[in-house]
Amino acid sequence: MNEPVEPSQKTHKKPLLLWTTLVFVGIALALLFWYIFFGRFEDSTDDAYVHGNQVRLTPLVPGIVTTINCDDTYLVKEGDILVRLDETNYRIALDESCAILGETLREVTQMFENVYSLAALYQKRLDELIKLEIDYIDRRAVVASGAVSDEEYIAAETNFMVGKDLVEKVKYDLMQAVSLVQHTTVITHPKVEKAKQRVKQAFVNLERCTLRAPATGIVAQRTVQVGESVLPTTPLLAIVPFDQMWVNANFREVDIAKLRIGQEAHIKCDSYGDEVIYRGEVIGIASGSGAVFSPLPPQNATGNWIKIVQRIPVRISIDPKQLEKYPLRLGLSMRVHVDVHDKAGSRVPKEHVNRTFYQTSIFENETLMADQVIKEVIKQNVTFDIFLSEEIEMLVRGW
Repeated sequence: MNEPVEPSQKTHKKPLLLWTTLVFVGIALALLFWYIFFGRFEDSTDDAYVHGNQVRLTPLVPGIVTTINCDDTYLVKEGDILVRLDETNYRIALDESCAILGETLREVTQMFENVYSLAALYQKRLDELIKLEIDYIDRRAVVASGAVSDEEYIAAETNFMVGKDLVEKVKYDLMQAVSLVQHTTVITHPKVEKAKQRVKQAFVNLERCTLRAPATGIVAQRTVQVGESVLPTTPLLAIVPFDQMWVNANFREVDIAKLRIGQEAHIKCDSYGDEVIYRGEVIGIASGSGAVFSPLPPQNATGNWIKIVQRIPVRISIDPKQLEKYPLRLGLSMRVHVDVHDKAGSRVPKEHVNRTFYQTSIFENETLMADQVIKEVIKQNVTFDIFLSEEIEMLVRGW
């Protein structure tokens, strides 16, 4: 038989049970209070990772690698020289294009001089035609009286007709010569412009043997080696810019309804722990789940289908100043908390008009030095610019 419990023991257990009940009730009330005033206004996930741009460096011209000025984990700045290719063939091509430009300038100069030569010949033929016409008119007036023989009259008439034909021939030769140079000068002639473009292209190809960093960041995935033959499609290395990073937070589909573009977010990184809290903002919600865009999207039209909660990637920006102070690395795990109090924002982003997200300036000055090279070639081959005079222009228009 069980021994009867002493009244003192029963009395002692009642306060303990009461206090335990009160503690659990207090915890439950605290959780309820937190959810009503805070929890239901926050969406969170630890399925979040750092993403960012990986700027691939690829050559624009084929060549042999002669120099590498960087390596993995090195910090490079926009415009720094990272890789050099052998320049021999491209220097030869530039010299050849400069020679072709000089030759073209001289040819076009001869074309203009030919116009003036034909213009002078045309004027000479006109003067000769006037004399032949006078001789023909004089003999025609007296041939009937017998002052000149028929043979002399026929010869004068023939010379006059031949003179007219010669004038017409020179006229058309002059028109043809003018049509090749009209409304232009030696320096702006289409043939010269074409040769100029060849020089520019050769110069740009030579410049592109020097590969510069298109952005500031850390070098990663360097695969290029000295002596390697590379093509325009060959990836040499990648640059990860620290100021072009964001977080992709994969929220459950049941949480997406509360999210809006522009809502504030607080982000923690496993690398820094709770000491660093990044400030962020929701800047976009993906148009589909991650599984849809995978190489082999799921096909659920089967008899053994099992529902799985999908996750939608949400893009969250990070405060640039904090990124500068506490740099991140691609792929790091993050914990994201989004404040969903404000639901005035849109679920769909507004249209971006004339906005540039990323750009580089390393290619802006590629042709500046080419213009100097062209000017030097012109200086060596053309003493002064030649153009058609007003007399010749008026003469041609009169025809």
